[in-house]
Amino acid sequence: MNLPDIFRSLLERYGKELIADDKLVNFLADYNAFKARGTRMVAKLFTERDLGREVLELDSRPADERAPRMKSIAVLLAQEGLKEQNVSYFLESVSYAMGWHDEEPQEVTGTYKPHIHSLRYTVEVKGLHFDMLMVEGGEFSIGATPEQLRYAAFDEKPAVNVFMSAFYLAETLVTQELYEAVMNENPSHHKGARLPVERVSFEDCEDFIADLYEQTGIKFRLPTEAEWEYAARGGPYAANMKYAGAYDDDLADHAWFKDNSEGRSHEVATKRPNSLGLYDMSGNVGEWCSDWYFNSYSLSAMKVDPRGPEFGSARVFRGGSWNDSRINCRLSKRFSMNPAYRNKLVGFRLAASQIYSWP
Repeated sequence: MNLPDIFRSLLERYGKELIADDKLVNFLADYNAFKARGTRMVAKLFTERDLGREVLELDSRPADERAPRMKSIAVLLAQEGLKEQNVSYFLESVSYAMGWHDEEPQEVTGTYKPHIHSLRYTVEVKGLHFDMLMVEGGEFSIGATPEQLRYAAFDEKPAVNVFMSAFYLAETLVTQELYEAVMNENPSHHKGARLPVERVSFEDCEDFIADLYEQTGIKFRLPTEAEWEYAARGGPYAANMKYAGAYDDDLADHAWFKDNSEGRSHEVATKRPNSLGLYDMSGNVGEWCSDWYFNSYSLSAMKVDPRGPEFGSARVFRGGSWNDSRINCRLSKRFSMNPAYRNKLVGFRLAASQIYSWP
């Protein structure tokens, strides 16, 4: 489809509404001045996924409601292969074409920048920075999928198709320097500022999250077990991998585990990330999740954003560790532990339902 065909398709889809103010036509014409290939990509998404209609509808919404959705659209463009600078130009072009550029900017507690697969939001705490990545919603199979099945335990079965809403997940495990900055202590066995914090109980994580809220105003939480597995698999861009970002023979490129860890944890983000840009989701240290553990993987009744039982005696943790065999670093492998226990193999990663500060 060439540019004239795309414009013709836009006019056919949006008709007089589009012609009346020429906003989207002006935007695409302006974008075309930058790069024709980018225009084709953007226009294709506008027609095939109806983004043009959404942008027009956003014109009637307050700025604080538009900003998050426009950033989600930017993520979509990045996922389609648009380079970072082109995504930024896209945001600016829409803003000018729609007449939004004169509005007061939305006040938020951090900044964002497009990632190849994830929109990221930078949070500052006492001079330290960490990034939260947006995981787009979508459908996936949790549990003993075909690439896991040979090794899957009874509590990973059966695989269940579920739908996940969008959420945010930290790019890395919580580091010792961040934990110490918030809690004024470091309980870890292996010490190092950029090493993941470990020897933290589930209850310690909850205390940290409560104190972090006081300092940032952001309602962080632990991820659900389903959110963790969905993100580790790559969200809506999963590729049937056995590990986070890896198949089998390339696990050492993505994970610290028993074969390569030399008996200790390692600094976060020193191995390759998965397709969403998340580091250390297989190996290094395990990660507490918010769910109570139940040994029957019966999530079939919960088709949207599944959670574990309301009560239990142990909490779930996922991901494997520096002391685990490669098989125990699999994406569907489940672990559990008393929420009051501390272990040098287990840390945590932050999640959030939303990051933006709303008026």
